[in-house]
Amino acid sequence: MRRMRDLVRLPVICQNTGQKLGWVKDILFDEKSNLVTGIILEKDSLIKPQQRRVVRADILSFGKESLMADKLSRKRCTGTCWSEKVGSKVYNGDGEIKGTVGDIFVDNLVENVLGYEISDGLFADIFKGREAIFEENILAESQDVIVIEGGS
Repeated sequence: MRRMRDLVRLPVICQNTGQKLGWVKDILFDEKSNLVTGIILEKDSLIKPQQRRVVRADILSFGKESLMADKLSRKRCTGTCWSEKVGSKVYNGDGEIKGTVGDIFVDNLVENVLGYEISDGLFADIFKGREAIFEENILAESQDVIVIEGGS
């Protein structure tokens, strides 16, 4: 299991040429199917950074220190950005706030979203640690709210 946060800022390398294509700005995923759909690749430029959406199929491997790609297709890539989901409120079935999304867990191949890391604030995180909520425990999910099982 990996955290999406660990993938952000990794370089994306062309496997055939060794050329650095850019770096990972964000991760895209489909909230309904819980699949990683792609990345947002950012390339530095003299004037303004250039961003491009890259479909998951174009990424050959997600290593610990870089991503390897071959040819980048022009296929359309959609999904929710990791950075948009972090900070979403998490409620239990009784309507009590449990915390906010601190990160998103994916499998080691970075294909499937497994669940969320929940933060209850800095001090609670230090003393109790962060909680993990997995997909099977989610009752409802929208852009900025997650409702999980549990309550009184």
